[in-house]
Amino acid sequence: MYAILKSGERTYRAIVSVSVSAITTGFNSASISFDKDVDPKKRKESPAFYGYIPDGGSRTVIFGCMMLNSALLLLMRSLSAAMLMLVKKRYFVLYWAGDVALYLLQKVAKGDFRYWIPVDGAMGLLMSLVIRVLGKTIVDFTGLIHFRHPYEMGGLYWTGNMFLALLASFGSVWVYLQSGKDEVREGEAWALVGYMGGAWAITFGLFLLLMKKEYRGTFYTAMSGTQFTMNFFLRGIDDEQKSKVVRCNKPHWVPIRDEVKTWVLGNWWRWVEEKPLWFSEAWVKMVPDDFVPDDVDKAKLAEARRRGRRLSAANVLGGLGGTARIKPVS
Repeated sequence: MYAILKSGERTYRAIVSVSVSAITTGFNSASISFDKDVDPKKRKESPAFYGYIPDGGSRTVIFGCMMLNSALLLLMRSLSAAMLMLVKKRYFVLYWAGDVALYLLQKVAKGDFRYWIPVDGAMGLLMSLVIRVLGKTIVDFTGLIHFRHPYEMGGLYWTGNMFLALLASFGSVWVYLQSGKDEVREGEAWALVGYMGGAWAITFGLFLLLMKKEYRGTFYTAMSGTQFTMNFFLRGIDDEQKSKVVRCNKPHWVPIRDEVKTWVLGNWWRWVEEKPLWFSEAWVKMVPDDFVPDDVDKAKLAEARRRGRRLSAANVLGGLGGTARIKPVS
């Protein structure tokens, strides 16, 4: 966009190239959100968030709205960013940095800065920073609907961010016109941003109309990622759903650590006998040492974790070389 406006050569080939790129990006953005939502596993894990796409022919219309909505936002935001950079590049840098800083500050204020991936220490903080900045940038330019997830931007901030992005686009055009630049005529600039903004509002409105109405609340919920993680345990209907809390970053579930510990210690030997699929090597590796019963050989457990070798149910989950455990039938 910047190159086209600066050169003044708005050829048919250049315009088609940019448009195809925007539509391709819109298709990818819609595919991510669509595939996540219709995934049976996701719908089972988090039925309150996944499941907004209905069955039937309306699925195709919804996907089309999502694709066009994302492509239109990308075109509009890219055009306004190019105009702002034509005035002064630092204007765009300052706006982008300030917008990202505001987003990060509210994440810190909510105690929701750390990402859910179980990586601790300085590396975890660095990874969280990179993921947060990338996620914010992706949403700013594509409106990726899945990123309203509490683990990402959150529903309320995602929706507010969309309106701020639209306002910023119109604001960038105003700044451009006030600077006296003449690469784009005033009427043409307002028409381009206005038509794309109007089309974006129509496609987004149609999407909200066709989606399952009980999921519209996910677009203005204030739930944080830490609350979402704790809900796996607090609102879990079975052990499998509750077990997911251990797979997340420990700071996410510090407030309920004692409850999770009591639950693990009280059910460990039952899981050893029943051998549920989720009670696997990967899950055991994530369990804190003090959550493991005392009669499990902790030294062998630590060695197995360090080596990353295959852990058998009898040798690892049952006792890691300890004595056999016999329990009465009733």
